[in-house]
Amino acid sequence: MIAALQRSKLITAFNVLQDNEFDFNSLALDIYEYQKSHNPIYKVYLETIGRANQSITHYSEIPGLPIQFFKSHDVRTGEGWKPEDVFLSSGTGGVRSRHLVRDIGFYRANAERLFEESVGAASEFCFLGLLPGYLEREGSSLIEMVNHFMSLSSFEQNGFYLDDFDRLEMKLRELSRENIPTVLFGVSFALLDFFEKHDVQIPNITIIETGGMKGRGQTLSKREILSRLQTTSKALHIYSEYGMTELLSQAYALDGLRFDECRTLKVQLTDINDPFLLAVEGKSGQVTAIDLANIDTCSFIQTQDLGRRIGQGQFEILGRLALSDLRGCNLLLGDI
Repeated sequence: MIAALQRSKLITAFNVLQDNEFDFNSLALDIYEYQKSHNPIYKVYLETIGRANQSITHYSEIPGLPIQFFKSHDVRTGEGWKPEDVFLSSGTGGVRSRHLVRDIGFYRANAERLFEESVGAASEFCFLGLLPGYLEREGSSLIEMVNHFMSLSSFEQNGFYLDDFDRLEMKLRELSRENIPTVLFGVSFALLDFFEKHDVQIPNITIIETGGMKGRGQTLSKREILSRLQTTSKALHIYSEYGMTELLSQAYALDGLRFDECRTLKVQLTDINDPFLLAVEGKSGQVTAIDLANIDTCSFIQTQDLGRRIGQGQFEILGRLALSDLRGCNLLLGDI
């Protein structure tokens, strides 16, 4: 009963959360206390690293749960609830992360609000998805999000595309002729393949690149990807989206590079060899995501991403850290 009341208060506070540091910090601390008491995995983890009784006054001091726990355990806060959905990762290495989603409507509403605050109201766009690697598997949070946006769209031409580039080209030309504002969500390598093979230059399209060069056979930096897309598509707006299976919030980079922290998601950068030591200002570090939407799982996640802070409220993702590069708390995975 106590846990249920705590959760109810947290959900209420989340729904009225304003975009300022004070509100974010206050809610983050409340969620931390709730999850420290009612998330068995996080509780044992904090005890194992000797941080269960640490006095914390700011979210930057909260230890992040190594993201690998989503592969080895069902990360859950509170008892007696069954997930309405389960988000699954792509399964690199054969083991897939599982994110239990207690309320799929909560996820959809949060994604909708974050998109509207960064890009615009979903109802005002036609949505196309060029998302191979996601369409073919179950449990993709990205597909769930884009599909929800399609359901909100005022237009009927929404649709997903796997490898039928000719059909996608025809649809883009149709939307351009009818002057319909269009958002194309796409995996990096698929966007590059499409625009390099098809001479479709439609300046009024908004491209949202979601990362991913798997299957391309080469490694390109984010800047190289954006440069090629700009050259081949001539699109005036090429954005990037930062999200993952283990997060229920998304961040957007309206220049394709610098992601804006939002009212529900902020990041901390720590030394890759010491997750309790904040990275030196201006230097790269391991990304810990603080996602307040993860009320029912864990809001404090030490990812395997390498990032860099750029000014106030912005960050850049530089790539992924190899498991061999990770030290510190990750060594405790086998003990919990």
